[in-house]
Amino acid sequence: MSLETLDNVKIALQLTGTADDDLLTWAMAAAESYIARHCGRAFAGGTFTETHAAGRALLFLRNFPVAAVTTLRVDAARQFGAETAWPAGAFVVHADRGVIESVGGPFLSPGGWPGAVEVTYTTPTDAVPAAVKDAFTRLVLHWLRLAKTNADQNCVQLTETSDGTNTKAYPWALATGLKVPPGVTQLLAAFRVPAV
Repeated sequence: MSLETLDNVKIALQLTGTADDDLLTWAMAAAESYIARHCGRAFAGGTFTETHAAGRALLFLRNFPVAAVTTLRVDAARQFGAETAWPAGAFVVHADRGVIESVGGPFLSPGGWPGAVEVTYTTPTDAVPAAVKDAFTRLVLHWLRLAKTNADQNCVQLTETSDGTNTKAYPWALATGLKVPPGVTQLLAAFRVPAV
């Protein structure tokens, strides 16, 4: 599921007709991928399976808010068979921040245990924050303008063209291929997952 529908993006960008739909669809996929990488999490929702180190009592999931934890398995051998599943009462899910807390201390005795916890969980598909949708739409618009400018310039990076009668100027950011406007990264700053 995308962060926003094609119809809503077209409304926000005040576009009508279907001439740019393929280009918009490409820009939307690229914008969603950029936002997921930049923020370190996926906003569109779905089911995720992650592995984490087991020497602590807290696990920080990459995606949140958490709708449900399907399974939590702890296995030092990293085989994750059915017998390694923990019962729901052995841990607490802090859904809003995507944190799982072991009730009885570390998931395994302290000492690291990289990749010894496997968690499968879901996040809602209708919980994309408005600021993320705004950043998404701005990024789609920027890349749409960049693609249109490149096509208009025959993919030559120019700041101005003239046919002898008329002169057309292109903003520096569009002529040089600046990829992400600062406003987009400012909107996304509050949604980045901090490094643990």
